Amino acid sequence: MSSRPLPGEDLRTGLQGWAMDKEILRLAIPAILQYLLHTLQFLVDTRMVSDALGGGDESLASLNLVSPLCWSLTTIFTVTAIGAGAVVARRSGEGQPLLASQGMYSSIVLALGLGSIVSLLCIAGRDIGLSWLGSQLGVEDSESRSLILSESSGYLTWFLLLFPLRAIAVTLESTTRGAGESLLPVMGGVVSNLVNILGNAIFLYGLWGFPKMGIEGVGLATGLAPLVEVVLILGVLFYRRGQRLSLRTPGALSFHRGQARQIIKLSIPALGAAVLFHSGFVVYQFAIFQLDAMSMAAHRAAIAIQSLAFLPAHGFQAAAASVSGRLLGCGQKKAALRSAWRSSLLAQICITPVIFLLFFFPGDLVGFFELRNETGQLAAMCLLIGACEVPFLMLTETLTGSLRGAGANIPVMWITALGSWGFRVPFAWWLAYGGLGVPAMGLQGVWIATVLDWVVRSGLCVWIVLRRRWLDTEV
Repeated sequence: MSSRPLPGEDLRTGLQGWAMDKEILRLAIPAILQYLLHTLQFLVDTRMVSDALGGGDESLASLNLVSPLCWSLTTIFTVTAIGAGAVVARRSGEGQPLLASQGMYSSIVLALGLGSIVSLLCIAGRDIGLSWLGSQLGVEDSESRSLILSESSGYLTWFLLLFPLRAIAVTLESTTRGAGESLLPVMGGVVSNLVNILGNAIFLYGLWGFPKMGIEGVGLATGLAPLVEVVLILGVLFYRRGQRLSLRTPGALSFHRGQARQIIKLSIPALGAAVLFHSGFVVYQFAIFQLDAMSMAAHRAAIAIQSLAFLPAHGFQAAAASVSGRLLGCGQKKAALRSAWRSSLLAQICITPVIFLLFFFPGDLVGFFELRNETGQLAAMCLLIGACEVPFLMLTETLTGSLRGAGANIPVMWITALGSWGFRVPFAWWLAYGGLGVPAMGLQGVWIATVLDWVVRSGLCVWIVLRRRWLDTEV
């Protein structure tokens, strides 16, 4: 048995000053490194496609069409990971490793079941959905439209078939971080990203005798990558015992109905938030889809680079959730409140170099891709606009992490609804296509609408945290 103190024993007296910062950074830095590698994979995917498939706008446009859909599916239908992370964090803070392990196992079962249902339903409706999307595209050339839809269909098929693997992987990452693990979820994510990059190269270029599959091959590699992460994390959890989480502990492999109900209870408002955001995100995306192929390609390139800021925000969100949830499990409400503000401050400090790069060197960053001159200029302008949203994005994501770690998902749901449907969606269409005396701004207008969304959400998150009611959430 390990002599290392349990997370609840580490935090039972609260965290003061640098000790709290160290705990936040202990969880955030490895997560940020993992997400940065994920960003690198995103960038490499885009570069590989633009290089291997001739640099045409249609190839990048097909990725831009299908990638947001896949991201939305992952976020909406892995919401059990949010509830599971909060439950495991609270049980760990209470010093109950067996219940924490049972909570994780129960969440894996839920993720597998939900992921399988989603996979079957989405495969059944894939062709109808893509046909409808094709009718919404603003690409006038019929040959270009057919190529975009054909490549998107191949990518989506493999992603959906292998979706249950992704659901389990996301759940394992959330629960291990909730328990205070810093390296295990990162190890799994890093290996998964490396396998994804390797798989893309194999199927795009036809290496080692494999067929050249184009965008379909990218979808296959993306779908298979989580398998490696799942095997690695489960292998470690089955091998060890006596630590934060262990599936080798007697009784750990039990589906705990009480904890499963609690996970579902906490996940329902998280599901509501995800549905509200991503339904709005789909309508928002249509404002881009109905532009030309150049705008879609520029958006794909710009969003790939801007994810240098977006994905590290998830690292601090995960750290904030784990720390606040475990502190509340120890009964340390004042320390949990303090952790929300400390996490936000550290996030702003860490993201400053990225803001500097986006604001002052957008053209150089876009030069990473093989883009046509006009496409590259448009992407660079979008990055300049996107730099303005990063501080508000970081504040929103970090405070949201603290709220979700406490299990306070209902206020997050309403904040998401107002930001998405009250600002992002209507302003994206208005600014992109003009009206009421405002000239049409195209893709740049869409990016300005995104800035407004994050400004509003960050202000609402600050207000909710200051009210302190979230500290009394029962899990």
